[in-house]
Amino acid sequence: MPRFKQILEIQQLMGRKELIRNIGIIAHIDHGKTTLADSLLAGAGLLSPKMAGMARVLDYLEEEQKRKITIKTANISLLYKVAGTPYIVNLVDTPGHVDFTGKVTRALRVIDGAVVVVDAVEEIMAQTEIVTRQALEERVRPVLFINKVDKLIIELQLNEEQIQKKLDNIISRFNDLIELYAETPFKNQWKIGASLGNVAFGSALHGWGFTMNMAKQHGIKFSDITKAYANGQQAKLQTTLPVYEAIFEMAINVVPNPRDAQAYRIEKIWDGQINSKIGNALVECSDDAPTIIFVTNVHSGSNGDTVAAGRVFSGKVKKGDKLHLVDALSETEVKEVSIDMGSLREEVSEVSAGSLASFTLTGAVKAGETLVDLAHKDGMAPFEGICYVSEPVVTLAVEPKTPQDIPLLLDALEKLASEDPNLKVTADKQTGEYLLSGMGELHLEIAIHQLKSTCGIDVTVSSPRVVYMESAQKKGAVALAKSPNKQNSFWVQVMPEAEEANKSADEDSGSVLSVDEHRNVLLDCSGKTEQVSEEALEAIIAGFEYACRAGPLCGEPVRHLKVNLVDFQLGEDEVGGSEVMHGVGKAVFGSFLTADPALLEPVYKIIISVATELAGESSRILSTRHGKVTLFEQKGLLTVISGYIPVSETFGFSKELRSATSGRAFWQTFFDHWEKIPQKLALQVIGDLRQRKGLAPEVPKPEKFMEQQP
Repeated sequence: MPRFKQILEIQQLMGRKELIRNIGIIAHIDHGKTTLADSLLAGAGLLSPKMAGMARVLDYLEEEQKRKITIKTANISLLYKVAGTPYIVNLVDTPGHVDFTGKVTRALRVIDGAVVVVDAVEEIMAQTEIVTRQALEERVRPVLFINKVDKLIIELQLNEEQIQKKLDNIISRFNDLIELYAETPFKNQWKIGASLGNVAFGSALHGWGFTMNMAKQHGIKFSDITKAYANGQQAKLQTTLPVYEAIFEMAINVVPNPRDAQAYRIEKIWDGQINSKIGNALVECSDDAPTIIFVTNVHSGSNGDTVAAGRVFSGKVKKGDKLHLVDALSETEVKEVSIDMGSLREEVSEVSAGSLASFTLTGAVKAGETLVDLAHKDGMAPFEGICYVSEPVVTLAVEPKTPQDIPLLLDALEKLASEDPNLKVTADKQTGEYLLSGMGELHLEIAIHQLKSTCGIDVTVSSPRVVYMESAQKKGAVALAKSPNKQNSFWVQVMPEAEEANKSADEDSGSVLSVDEHRNVLLDCSGKTEQVSEEALEAIIAGFEYACRAGPLCGEPVRHLKVNLVDFQLGEDEVGGSEVMHGVGKAVFGSFLTADPALLEPVYKIIISVATELAGESSRILSTRHGKVTLFEQKGLLTVISGYIPVSETFGFSKELRSATSGRAFWQTFFDHWEKIPQKLALQVIGDLRQRKGLAPEVPKPEKFMEQQP
């Protein structure tokens, strides 16, 4: 017998796609997502209304409860009835902190509508724009909930005209985001407005909210809301205008059902032929079709199994099904099918197309994987790769206290990376360290906490440090380098990879041999690679990748470099291997060192919200850390400071700003761009990095890698 009585009815309704809605709640941090989720659970009968806003049901991890922030995405299937008609609302609560934006991106892949929550006082913030842009790029239809309207009445004490102006401004700015980021024809179709039924106003904490339709039905004007607060009768609003009713109304009336959504989403998010048999099955969200699942999140289960959460885009899934992993090129078996209920999972007999569920699978499965039934694995295309808005820019070293525990540590790090694609694990061969890189300090802090709690071994962790990049600023010389055995010669010329808009025609000559994760490109300009063996070609590409993985300045990754293989000569007995690889790597290093090499550092965009009287002090602290202020904006009693700060200057920033403002400043940082470090500072950083890695103090000369040209 299931623990939740609605599970049986949910199962019975899965075949009726018109009664399913897949929605997520997205927002800037602390704008009220999880509090709103509590209210929706109360509206579906899963939580006492008195506990809504305090229970934080979907923040069930210990770290989430302790920090009062959402760290992971949480799914729950709700049954909600409108005029006697039951609807399945699969709800996904997402993190608001920018360090976990990658989890928001993956969640957007499996939902069709997003409730964007905006704080009425702070209005649309940086993270609001980021997550809304992500939603629109995934063709997820947004609706808007303007939260904390009570603060406009109680704290800011605005009159009705001022409140209306503020709400209109939020709606207008949100429409600007749709105009900016949505595709045609969605720009016009998805614009919002109070009269269109896709905007709600309210207070998730106090449990009330309304759409214009609800206000008309109850004969309530906004003046009645302000009077209720003036007379201390705001508790009645929760009964008259329950916030869950407003959100469910928008979800059911505005957000498309899975079949309607997949009809226009699949061509955007799936990398196959739409007119194929599988393409048609995906577009039609058909139960009687090949089983196709996209995995958003994974965690390790018992007995080496993997629990994978995701969406069934086509077909049905039941226990015992054999599935093919499209990216991993392996097979897995379904040991259990479950419906997610927050921290709990309810086992069911099967789930069908358009549903969100969890699957216990044999073996290892990574987040972002595409699964298909074995009968249709040939020619099956994966879903489009997810484009993350940030990249790992902070790293730390992890090592076991006991050397024999290294295999256990590596296994644990591998599991972390498979569960969170925004974590990057590398081994630094120069220092012997195992490096874990993430989006920021909090991201790594949570990852290390998870590592220590699951791997069962004692580890030591270094202080967080910045990830740097090496890059060329001009075209380098044509460098001739020979392999160590002098039997192979390579002529290479490097240059900065031009942005698409600035490329000239002559820069596109040569066939592309390889493109790596940092957008370094290897081009064959010799026209001779087609004449060599596959082994030799692989060795040439390996030499390029080796050189770009750790550049000659200080062993940091190389970024945005175009490497032209101008010519090469292989020895008669040479078909590939390390000799060729090292010869190509030397040539790349030699040309790179003549191309005005520079060290790049990551730069965060920073948004600080602070009481106006403390804005000057906040700005001063930002400036002392080599930050730049770009905008001061007045929002009620708050001043919002926008600017940029090097990631290297953010360590300890939180403590200093919190102390200087007595905890009255709120801020968020997120990766924005890479920037050249000033020459004087670069010399010091390069020296420190070389010393830590055990390299010679001085950057080598180009001649160390180049042969004298004949």
